[in-house]
Amino acid sequence: MIVLVAIGTYFLQLWTGIAVAGWAGDFKLVERETKPGPYWFVMLLQTALMIVVPALIYFSE
Repeated sequence: MIVLVAIGTYFLQLWTGIAVAGWAGDFKLVERETKPGPYWFVMLLQTALMIVVPALIYFSE
């Protein structure tokens, strides 16, 4: 279930152009129109985590 929420949030951020950056309790909204550099950095980081974490789990077994 958490995987569906993560993927849904990821695509919602791509669709709206607003990404959530920050750690637990320290959320910041980054808009693609006003700050394209930080927005794409956040999206790149989330993409890497969505690929690397499952790969590490899969290959650790």
